[in-house]
Amino acid sequence: MRAVRFERDGTVKFVQAPNPQPGPEDVLVQVLAAGVCHTDLHLLDRVKAGKHDPLIPGHEIAGRVVKVGSDVYASNVGDRVVVHFEQPCGQCRQCKRMRTNLCENGTTLGFDAPGGYAEFVVAKQTTVLPFPPNLEPALAAPLGCSGATAYRSVVALGQAGEGDLVVVIGAGGVGLSAIQIAKVQGARVLGVEVREEARKAALDSGAEQAVPPNRAASAVREIAGAQCADVSIDFVGTKATFDLGRFVLGSGGRFVAVALGSEAVSVTADDLIDGGKSYLGAYSSTMADLARAIALAEAGRLRPVVTRKAPLAEAATVLNDLRDGKVVGRAVLFPGPMEP
Repeated sequence: MRAVRFERDGTVKFVQAPNPQPGPEDVLVQVLAAGVCHTDLHLLDRVKAGKHDPLIPGHEIAGRVVKVGSDVYASNVGDRVVVHFEQPCGQCRQCKRMRTNLCENGTTLGFDAPGGYAEFVVAKQTTVLPFPPNLEPALAAPLGCSGATAYRSVVALGQAGEGDLVVVIGAGGVGLSAIQIAKVQGARVLGVEVREEARKAALDSGAEQAVPPNRAASAVREIAGAQCADVSIDFVGTKATFDLGRFVLGSGGRFVAVALGSEAVSVTADDLIDGGKSYLGAYSSTMADLARAIALAEAGRLRPVVTRKAPLAEAATVLNDLRDGKVVGRAVLFPGPMEP
């Protein structure tokens, strides 16, 4: 099959790879569309630095089931599905507590198992969900990470509700989905983003205002007064955005850190206790989060912002443009025929 592989020298190489075969409880999915996530850039950098083995990346996957294992009961050949990249073991302490995103023994497509930058991918039957016929694969694929992660951040952890002010820091692919989900919850939303074109996308997604970081504090006061924000979510992962998310948070507020970041931050006991604030880390998502994201998309309440479509062979160019900040929302790759 045709695939893209991250190589040790940092190149993004278009290669021929063996066709994968499903195990007894697996399904073989023909990839129709694969979303390009900023996390893929972190992974590419780790491969280049020698901290990760070369691999086929891609963890936002929509496709068609073309083969099922002998013990598969939940999927049929021909089903159009979104694949959740987490492949939990189902047996460990975390899985038994329904925290499959924290599985101790599973694998993760596109990270330590071959991912969706390929014509085919193998997934456990319990990690695929059908997507509705009114949704094209290019919009379905980002639900596997962007949509599910946004839902987990805004609802499962952030607990955004009617009348809350939610501050979304970073209007990339996940942030734009988070804005839409927060609006579904009845919240008011402030988008914070350095790029003008992404701020426009935030407004189009339902944000009440969209401002650069140096205007965020005044915008929060304008919207909520002295109460400040009920929920702030950091989709960027720098010390500056972490500190901003904490600064705009009001009493009883919830700060959710989503993006990876290595810069040191300082948090004191006073920061946690004063005002009863909560600091939370959002790690990946669960099948329950994905199911809810798909349901919102089916209802027309969530539409991933896809502004770039390209054949799989152009993955290197798309990733470079993403790194340079030229992609607003999501880019999507097509291993086969491209959608219009």
